[in-house]
Amino acid sequence: MILFCITVSNAQTVSGKVTADGLPVPGATILVKGTTIGVFTDFDGNYSIKADTKSTLVFSYMGYETQEVLVSSRNQINVTLKQEGQELDEVVVVGYGTQKKESVVGAITQIKGEELMERTSGVANVEEALQGNLPGVTAIQGSGIPGQSDVQIFIRGQSTWNNSGQPLILVDGVKRSMSDVDMNEIEGISVLKDASATAVFGVEGANGVILITTKRGKTGKAQLSLSVNTTYKTVSKLPNKLDAYDAVLEANKSIMREVMYSPDSWDDYRPMGIVNKYRNPLTEEESYIYPNINWEDEILKDFAQDTRVNLSVRGGSKGAKYFGSLSYQTVNDIFDGSKYDSGKGYLGEYKYDRFNYRTNIDFDITKSTEFSVNLSGYLGTQETPSNLNTVVNGIYEIAPNLYTPVYPDGLYGQFVNDVFGITNPIVSLTNTGYNTSRRFQVNSDFILKQKLDFVTKGLSFKGRFSLDNNMTSNQSLTDNGADGLENVVYRVYDGDKELILSPNGVNDFDFVVFPWTLDPSTINDGTRSRQMVYDFSLNYNRKFAKKHDVSALFLFRRQQYAIGNQFPTFREDWVGRVTYNYDSRYFLDVNGAYNGSERFGPGYRFDLFPSVAAGWMMSNESFIKKNVNWINKLKFRGSYGLVGDDKLPGRWNYLGQWASGGSTFLNPNKYHNGRSPYTFYKEDVVGNPDLQWETAIKYNFGAELSLFNNMITAEFDYFGENRDNILIRGSQRSVPEFYGNTPPDFNGGKVEVRGFELVIGGKYKFSNGIDIWGNYSFTQAKDVVLERDDPEFRPFYQKNEGYPIGQNRSAIPTNILTSWDDIYMSTPQISGQEYRRPGYYDVVDFDGDGTYNSAYDNAPFGQPIRPQRNWNVNLGAGYKGFNIMAQFYGTQNSLRRFGDRTFTNQTDLIFEQDIDYWTKENPGNTDTMPTWKFSQAATNPRNNYYDSSVVRFKTLQLSYDIPKTICEKLGVSSFKVFANGNNLYLWSDLPDDREFNGNITADSDFRGDYPTLKRFNFGFNMNF
Repeated sequence: MILFCITVSNAQTVSGKVTADGLPVPGATILVKGTTIGVFTDFDGNYSIKADTKSTLVFSYMGYETQEVLVSSRNQINVTLKQEGQELDEVVVVGYGTQKKESVVGAITQIKGEELMERTSGVANVEEALQGNLPGVTAIQGSGIPGQSDVQIFIRGQSTWNNSGQPLILVDGVKRSMSDVDMNEIEGISVLKDASATAVFGVEGANGVILITTKRGKTGKAQLSLSVNTTYKTVSKLPNKLDAYDAVLEANKSIMREVMYSPDSWDDYRPMGIVNKYRNPLTEEESYIYPNINWEDEILKDFAQDTRVNLSVRGGSKGAKYFGSLSYQTVNDIFDGSKYDSGKGYLGEYKYDRFNYRTNIDFDITKSTEFSVNLSGYLGTQETPSNLNTVVNGIYEIAPNLYTPVYPDGLYGQFVNDVFGITNPIVSLTNTGYNTSRRFQVNSDFILKQKLDFVTKGLSFKGRFSLDNNMTSNQSLTDNGADGLENVVYRVYDGDKELILSPNGVNDFDFVVFPWTLDPSTINDGTRSRQMVYDFSLNYNRKFAKKHDVSALFLFRRQQYAIGNQFPTFREDWVGRVTYNYDSRYFLDVNGAYNGSERFGPGYRFDLFPSVAAGWMMSNESFIKKNVNWINKLKFRGSYGLVGDDKLPGRWNYLGQWASGGSTFLNPNKYHNGRSPYTFYKEDVVGNPDLQWETAIKYNFGAELSLFNNMITAEFDYFGENRDNILIRGSQRSVPEFYGNTPPDFNGGKVEVRGFELVIGGKYKFSNGIDIWGNYSFTQAKDVVLERDDPEFRPFYQKNEGYPIGQNRSAIPTNILTSWDDIYMSTPQISGQEYRRPGYYDVVDFDGDGTYNSAYDNAPFGQPIRPQRNWNVNLGAGYKGFNIMAQFYGTQNSLRRFGDRTFTNQTDLIFEQDIDYWTKENPGNTDTMPTWKFSQAATNPRNNYYDSSVVRFKTLQLSYDIPKTICEKLGVSSFKVFANGNNLYLWSDLPDDREFNGNITADSDFRGDYPTLKRFNFGFNMNF
């Protein structure tokens, strides 16, 4: 033990032992409150200290709650510490408030911000960090471009085809984006999944709700915290191309197979004397004429480096509590624009720098009055050169033998038949300028809480006013030649002929580099948004007769949101909730919202969304407590309710719109050019005054179990949803052509979702101090369309009804045609039948009319894009400050289309996944040979579809908590160093690591997108 000070007047010796989880705690701190007198526990957790009888001892240890104990006349005081976070676990953040965990009867999952940060500290945004960390939540990523989030989030599946079924997200109780929230600021995240949890959000709650709560101050001395991480990242997985030599050989094979049908293809055949030059050029010039370029090496870095730094302070006194945070994050580009210096003084790269700030202050104006001020926001600067498509073409679309990227004399390569898909990506990165987008956000919350115990005990009032402002400025550096073409000189090889191409000169002089220009920064009207929210609520929480806990909430809220000079959108909510808890055994929760939305016409703007839930804590019954002491928790709960969704396309669709213009033709020899002077007026858009929100009936039945002093835990939920009144756009309706106009939108869709969740956890601490833990979660959610305005007499297999949202369809392949006899006996095709050949697939004549026609014979197959199942496994161990954690994550039952560009534009591009094709020499192969120029009758209908199920080695983390004794010498209260990896390995049939084709880049299903990355992160957390 180390004694800080031993001089105490009228002191007595107090000794004891500090334990946690049944084991001694070495290095715990014991202080005499209000003094500098203190000691540490020894290896066995024992301590001895001198203290006055009126003194208070403060027991603390990193990772555990601080406890205060009055000495009084005792000479021995033993203390059992509780882990930090137990209080948070016992209090669950719900809609517009909190509840004790034992009394929660809704389906809610939550994770602490520190735990999320530990698992995903190298990840750039919160959306991506959610993947695999919250049961019931499925997050899939389509692109990794810095500064732009392309993640889709589904809570218990998808039950609407509108807005992709994305959930409602609130940060500190206000609808805000979580893309640019710094993870160091997050106290916890709650996911509300069933109607009981989301009904208070009414018409916005049908797709689930994610609540993000930021950190606040705590009473105590100021704690200054510094967190620094450096992340090294590299590409996860990309499609593998064959090199030039092998690709030309494959092209020759394809040409030979089709030359009998397409004699022109023979012009592209290369003899072996030419083919060998791609592998063994005799001269330097031949290496330029017959290049063999690894485009991934040319345009990608071996690794890129990101940095995140956070400085925060947290503390408080009786008068005020405060939390302040400053963060800086830089996300760098994996594309290597700096490899070739253009000499123009700028570097084109995809980069994002962000500065976050937050101040949350709680003022105790009186003993019953609290006033809180939250100020937060960020400044983000994103740089994006040129068109991302022309950059990723180097990975997905450019053959290795088209041209050399940059020649030694500084000229750039270009293919003789230049088209968009094979534009030089180095030119796009380094010589076409870039755009700088600066995003600025200011969020403010002003909250007043007033206890009204003078009216009745347990009653309180809360008022909020929130104002958010967002704006984006754009500035372009333009680098075009005088004639608007690329501002570079190209060298082009047409066979062995060399051509030099340059933009036109100025005033008939030779070409010189045209100066680039920097445009002024502009803020367009559509890049500014503002949001105002105010609400008032009454809360009641009281316990009667020691067994009856009653709580109630009544809230009124209004929201106003506008972009630029658009007419603002308005929303009004009246929310109520009543909970009852009898003796912590029987629970009842009745809540709902009466919502108003201006998106619909009169008579459809307000409605009530109620829910009810009940629970039974069986483990608190006397017959369990007295007889089965190894059951710590056995709880059953169920819920049923109605919620809605008004995030529908279009805003004024309930109104008809008229247009004017044109006139009738009368006589060419008369006035007005022979036309009538009277203008036509027509109903341009047919409105539907009966439009309304989508409604969802949700039910959930769950059970929770804890055994052997919480060493084993389990939760199981079975859930269902019946979504009704789903909006069907007029363009998707089935109406006769003689209607004469696009029909109005209407609420005619129905979808049902059924699924279950399972969560199992375990932990154990050995007598030698080794702590092990693990958990497993599994979620399944399957949706089926019940109604979607399908034509009555359309065949069942062509309808949406009876299949998941986004069901894929294709021809049904049978066997590969291995001979001409097979071809003569195969299903005839309505087009291209005469071009069929061995090696193609036969297909099923599904409608039985004797021929194959894609319009009538394609049938459902596979699964939708989003996974219908996901699972997660976490395993961890700790010993004397050392901790290790591993996470595996997987998804199943999903399909993705990837239309690779094999032999595109008759270039020698082919990928490894395309060479497993059938030949007489390889009869066991299952693919068909790609065609060079002639694609008639090619039948491998599922060639471009891949099972997108994945298994990820998601996270591996090692950390070490520096001992207290060393921290004291360093002048810090705690010091942790860590190293972790994210997205370390992928097992999947996908050719690249993208779980869906993203929306940021055009044609990403075949042109590709910004690569998904694996990360290696190193850092430290220091508290002063």
